[in-house]
Amino acid sequence: MEKEESVSNQVSTSSSNKCESYFPLLDAFLETHEEAKRLALSNNRLKTEKNWLKEKIKVLENDLHKSNADFENLELIYQNSSCRFDFIFCKNCESHKKKVLASQDCFWKTVDTIAKGNSNLENVLASQDCFWKIWFGF
Repeated sequence: MEKEESVSNQVSTSSSNKCESYFPLLDAFLETHEEAKRLALSNNRLKTEKNWLKEKIKVLENDLHKSNADFENLELIYQNSSCRFDFIFCKNCESHKKKVLASQDCFWKTVDTIAKGNSNLENVLASQDCFWKIWFGF
């Protein structure tokens, strides 16, 4: 009988040990599982973003190739053109600059003359004895 009691005590002790170790392991497993689900969602989102970026890179590379081809075509047109204009050493720039400055000076002189003429006209009209303004309601 003693043997049966010791066996039953051992079984109950081992089962309680199993329960004590089972619940912490279950909690750890559930926590790990939740983290795995979060990582899977994040991974899927990043894969989608990666695919979108790959497509965007392809589009940009195509645009770059087209732009390079257009640039090469324009370069060939420029090299083969008979009319070349050297922008750095333009001989006519100084004369054009002088003409623009002269036109600008003439413009401001005209504006000043008009402004002075307007104020002089107002002074003359103000100094006149205008009894006819009363008749017409001015």
